[in-house]
Amino acid sequence: MPPQNQEEKPKARPEGYDPFDVAFGGRKSTTALDWAALGCLIAGAVGIVKAFDMESPAGVLLCLLGAVAAFGLVIYVHLRKP
Repeated sequence: MPPQNQEEKPKARPEGYDPFDVAFGGRKSTTALDWAALGCLIAGAVGIVKAFDMESPAGVLLCLLGAVAAFGLVIYVHLRKP
């Protein structure tokens, strides 16, 4: 039997997987990954609030960059997890 092409391989997602259902809270259970995502959201919000009180532009830039990274991680986690 010839090896399957990349296109012909079945995807590793469960049958009932719906990314919109996962992203917009259609599930009823809370996992550790959800708690980690909530922690990243809180860390991002704290970074934005902290940036308002900083005097140096480099500190503000680092805080806002960290906040963007935290929010980006949450988006990545929620759209990629099965």
